[in-house]
Amino acid sequence: MNFKNFDDICGIVSYSYGEFLSLTTCPVQRNHVKRAQDKKSKEKLSNLLPQHTQIATAVLIQDSYDPVNGERYKASTLFLVDAHTRREFWNLGLSDALPEKLTSQHYKVSSIAELRDLYYTFDNTTNTEKSSDLAYGAARYLGLEFENYKLYQVTGLTWAAHFYSKQQFPKTSGYDGGKLIDVIKEFKKELEFLDSFIWKKKLDIPHPLRSASLLFLKKYDCNEFSRKIVQRVFQDDFDRRDDNDRLDAVTHILEWLKDKDADFASNFKTIKDLTQKFLYWLNQAYEEDVFGKERLAKRGNITGTLDKYARISKLDFDED
Repeated sequence: MNFKNFDDICGIVSYSYGEFLSLTTCPVQRNHVKRAQDKKSKEKLSNLLPQHTQIATAVLIQDSYDPVNGERYKASTLFLVDAHTRREFWNLGLSDALPEKLTSQHYKVSSIAELRDLYYTFDNTTNTEKSSDLAYGAARYLGLEFENYKLYQVTGLTWAAHFYSKQQFPKTSGYDGGKLIDVIKEFKKELEFLDSFIWKKKLDIPHPLRSASLLFLKKYDCNEFSRKIVQRVFQDDFDRRDDNDRLDAVTHILEWLKDKDADFASNFKTIKDLTQKFLYWLNQAYEEDVFGKERLAKRGNITGTLDKYARISKLDFDED
């Protein structure tokens, strides 16, 4: 077997603590400010140990434009790849001591794409990030930072992406940070809208409803009617019965959420079915508001209606 040498792109570099502080944060870094203050970090980092001073860095060897987030980065920019949480922890004065110097496994990268891949290589090695952390880093990379932290819970989002395009998003979960960037970018407008208002705290918004809402908003390009309908649901804005004792479609959803029947068993096996049922009522709400369709006393034949809806919206609800 042949030997291979990487001395031209990888080496060891020492940094003083001051130099370490000046390193540029990696564009896809997770929420290190929040993580630095959690219980696990305090248990691991309260006492400075030699292994805490081992970090990873990278230098950009040429100017790089990133088409994903539209940013331009200059050659010679030095990035911190691994040790963001430690840096924040030390900055907060939570350790018994600060490192006088740090030793870095230092890399040369020719593009931000290479830097991103390098970051996720370290993440996979240390296995430190949850899906919500990855989502935070992916959103941050796209210039997004959600006020509502529930939007970093990715189950509803990744299922919506899968329903939207099984070719582009073949899995329902288990995406790495790079693929989550693609998912969030696909639903950027819809996620920004969901972050633009306060959700009713006491109302449970299950993942299938989040999936349905993202798909519904996307179908209608987040127009005024679709935004109003989704916001009504998320803010528990119900309506009274009409003269024929019928609820409007939004109130049907809210009643179902508050008084879950036998059909409502939210788990991995039922996500698809529940998403379709929520989409049925969201679509009914749209037809009521836009076309003046009469209210329904109960849900109709969901299978046929949703198949037609799926075809119109170019969503694939066929069985795998």
